[in-house]
Amino acid sequence: MSKRINFARGVPAEEAFPRAQLELCVQGLASPREVIAYQYGPAVGPLPLREWLADYHGVDIANVMAADGSVALFDILCRIWLKPGETVLIEEPCYDRVVHLLRHYGANVIAIPMEADGPALEPLNAAARREPVFMYTVPDFQNPTGTTWSVAKRQHLVDLARSHDFRIVEDSPYRLLRYKGAQEPSIIDTGRDVTVQLNSFSKVIAPGLRVAYLIAPPDTIRAAAKVAESTYVTPGNFALSVAGEWLRRGFLGDQVAALRRLYAPRLESMVSALDEFMPGHRYVRPEGGFFVGVTLAHPVDAARLRKEASNAGVDVADGDGFFVSKPSATFLRLPFCSMDEATVRMGVGVLSAIIGKDLSKH
Repeated sequence: MSKRINFARGVPAEEAFPRAQLELCVQGLASPREVIAYQYGPAVGPLPLREWLADYHGVDIANVMAADGSVALFDILCRIWLKPGETVLIEEPCYDRVVHLLRHYGANVIAIPMEADGPALEPLNAAARREPVFMYTVPDFQNPTGTTWSVAKRQHLVDLARSHDFRIVEDSPYRLLRYKGAQEPSIIDTGRDVTVQLNSFSKVIAPGLRVAYLIAPPDTIRAAAKVAESTYVTPGNFALSVAGEWLRRGFLGDQVAALRRLYAPRLESMVSALDEFMPGHRYVRPEGGFFVGVTLAHPVDAARLRKEASNAGVDVADGDGFFVSKPSATFLRLPFCSMDEATVRMGVGVLSAIIGKDLSKH
């Protein structure tokens, strides 16, 4: 295999980056009136970007903070809300960097098993009675499973948060990347009084810009800004200003449409290959996003799987990182966006052959 197949990270396709548009926006910032892009700025991010985001989401500018990546914003939320030993709810499996951060802050993490339409309700209801500070969720095309929460489960979580007095952290980096089907209402629109929303343009524009933002009540924004100012002083004003210029010039709609045209066939190739090569295993059929999560029919030697796959030119993430309750010997996260359809199919075929050898022992 001449080129390695990267199932280890969910990265955008290089051909998806709007390079010419971004170059135009950088040139636009050369005007003397745009000098703020080159200076230190407010800890909440540059005003023009925040104005656009506030208008886009239908909120006041006091509800918006921009920063260098959504993980940095989640880290700030942990700092202002969490004390060691306090309870946080997450989906399981869950985005691995969130798991790492919660462990770093000494949280008592309760993981709620995921079903095809969101969290299992009985464990969720029980966990809500444990006085959680917040629940972290990616309700649209979740990382790592690809699951999208049903409308009913979104409303149920909001009702739980209201009755048990905890917050919801809705992380929505994939929400715009719906390739078919109808869009569910966001959790923040369902329960704005109990929800804050993280979002990112890493998957829509380019991850190198590190453009993310938080929609939250003004008191949360003020507290987050104080933490930001005491740590990194100000976010990357130039990159955030480039993104703001790109958004103000109206490029978002065409870019999202182009991404849907590019990525939809790759998702179809992934699901088709799984149907053909791995029919005995369980996986959701996402209608968007970056990932398909596969639960194998039987445990495998995960370390050997990764080693043999690497030797065959296929890189795979360690599935254990997505779990807190116990190591997983049955879970694979398979991203598809950065590869063409033939490469996606080839990679699934390689993994299937290795897994088939391992499962033949059972």
